[in-house]
Amino acid sequence: MTPAPAVDSPAPVAERIVEAAAELIASQGLHATSVDDIAAAAGCGRATVYRWFPGGRAELLDVTLDRGVDLIFGECAQRIARARSLTDAVAVTVNVAVVWLADDAVVQQLLADAPDTFATLISPMRLEPLLERAAQFGLDHFSRFTDPITAAWVGEWCVRVVTDHLRSPAPVVDLTDPAVARRFVESFLVPPSPVQSRTQSRTQ
Repeated sequence: MTPAPAVDSPAPVAERIVEAAAELIASQGLHATSVDDIAAAAGCGRATVYRWFPGGRAELLDVTLDRGVDLIFGECAQRIARARSLTDAVAVTVNVAVVWLADDAVVQQLLADAPDTFATLISPMRLEPLLERAAQFGLDHFSRFTDPITAAWVGEWCVRVVTDHLRSPAPVVDLTDPAVARRFVESFLVPPSPVQSRTQSRTQ
């Protein structure tokens, strides 16, 4: 008997749902995208969407954005490995993050179509888990340039800079330009850092 030809297995249902949500939000906006739209695009029923994502569209948006954050952290980690100083590493981190977000269709559609929703997503309360992750990222990747306390603080500083830029990007500060990002870091990151500030206060 001749074996049947191999057939590529379909993507897992949850993966199809997330991809469909991202594509629809990016193309037609959050408010114009319903759970029914997502289910149809994913080739499943509405109940299946809620079985995998009980929070519906809001949860799918969070998952989509979290995946983008994972990609940003991954790219930053690769680029930081080649950095020769803390300034180099931080400038690369800020630049990579801003470029990624500028090119992210979902983020840009949210900024245009649902700015209030996006503002909520990066509000101080919602930002806490990301700041904690950024502090750990700083410990993992900036500690070879400075002490652990400063490294964690710098990680958080990067997130605050990037989210502030998203809230109100300043045309005169184009952080998508690596040279501008480096000058920005040189001007506003060092000094001070918490350790430097405590050391200065003890010597005064």
